[in-house]
Amino acid sequence: MLRKIFTKPVWWWERKRKYPIRFRYLALPPLSVERGPRRFVVLTTPATLGDAMWTTWSWYRYLRPHGFELELAVDGQLSESEKVAAGQLFPGISIYEVETVISPLRETLPALQPFLRGHPLGKKLGLVIALSQKGPVLYSDSDVLAFNRPHELLSHVEKSVPCYIPEEYEGCYDLKIVGRAKALGFECIPKFNSGLLYVPQGALSIDLAIGLLAPWRPPVQSWFSEQTVFNVLMANAKAQPLPSERYVVSVCRQFYWERDVDYETIAARHFTTPVRHVMYRKGMPTILRQGNIHAI
Repeated sequence: MLRKIFTKPVWWWERKRKYPIRFRYLALPPLSVERGPRRFVVLTTPATLGDAMWTTWSWYRYLRPHGFELELAVDGQLSESEKVAAGQLFPGISIYEVETVISPLRETLPALQPFLRGHPLGKKLGLVIALSQKGPVLYSDSDVLAFNRPHELLSHVEKSVPCYIPEEYEGCYDLKIVGRAKALGFECIPKFNSGLLYVPQGALSIDLAIGLLAPWRPPVQSWFSEQTVFNVLMANAKAQPLPSERYVVSVCRQFYWERDVDYETIAARHFTTPVRHVMYRKGMPTILRQGNIHAI
């Protein structure tokens, strides 16, 4: 009875309270950016910059020796002080606005323009498609933390095999795009999540993207349109799922009385909206402890 009374208020408090650790990323040891044939790009807004800095550091410590350059793509504008802080943590990082990447794509592929402009996650789709035409890309949302060496992911990278982090249960879809894909003769991947994607150069079919999105027009009817398009494109590219016991999308510890995942054994976790507070309460403190050991 007490659990029923307190669960919703505690969850509300945990989700809405301020977490100063989000902005303590400069407590981590700096990682200078190496040059290489691949790019690791994290997408952020100005409001989620703190989250993105933790995500970026957690991954780049493992990726830097494997030929990954580092880029921060911003949906909006960062202040000069924010750019300076990012440069302090990652000397040599490339920071740019997403619009500079997708604007040429809209001009050359006008059929994609309604979606790229009209859907809240259209810029994410455009960013990954545009960058992957130029070279191999490892893409991450700003809420995917890496806790241990991602050797399965790095193996796929070395073999140039596209891969993704799978959902815990059945994935979320835009059913209209699913129907469009079936009409074109394509299927969806079960348990697909677009928070972390490795895309070799040229692996995503622009013609297929156009075929899926040509009928799309505002207003937005599904938050999962972008994820569904990525799903079909990655399925067409024969993408492989990363092992779900190591690359986690889970609602474990959504509520205060539940058990959390074991951060000593997993490679990474996508802290989706229901468990975003767990990233602040457990994920970032874990990365900070690891960073202090790294500094020693």
